[in-house]
Formats: sequence, structure tokens, C-alpha cells
Amino acid sequence: MSAALGILVVLASLAVPLVLWLAISRETSDPTVVDRAEAERIAKERGGRDTARSTDGTDRSAADDRDGWGDRRT
Repeated sequence: MSAALGILVVLASLAVPLVLWLAISRETSDPTVVDRAEAERIAKERGGRDTARSTDGTDRSAADDRDGWGDRRT
């Protein structure tokens, strides 16, 4: 009984990485290649950019401008 359980564990430990590898392989086998304008259009259709972020990359959505220690951020 314990030998059968050991074989089952070994088979499962080999099957899980194989299934993950196959799933990743299928997903990345035929990537869609688009130019920047098309990629931006697709991104906007899927939710776009968060309006709380400014063009310089800083996040303006923080309700408080203090850090975790209570000091003001610069």
C-alpha cells in the first residue's frame, strides 16, 4: 500500500510541472505582435490607464502625503 502511494506521489510530482509547462508553451507559442499605437488601443479597451497616475509616473491617489513613520513625503 505504501509503495503504491509513493508511486502516486512521484507521478503527481512529475505530472504537475509537465502540465504547467504545456500550458505556458501553448499560451506563448503564437504571440500577437502589434505596433505601439495598436497596443495602446488594446490596453485602453481593457481598462486603460489609471486616472490617478500622472504623466510623470507619480501616483497622485494617496489620501495622505505622509509616509509610514508619520513624516511628510518629499
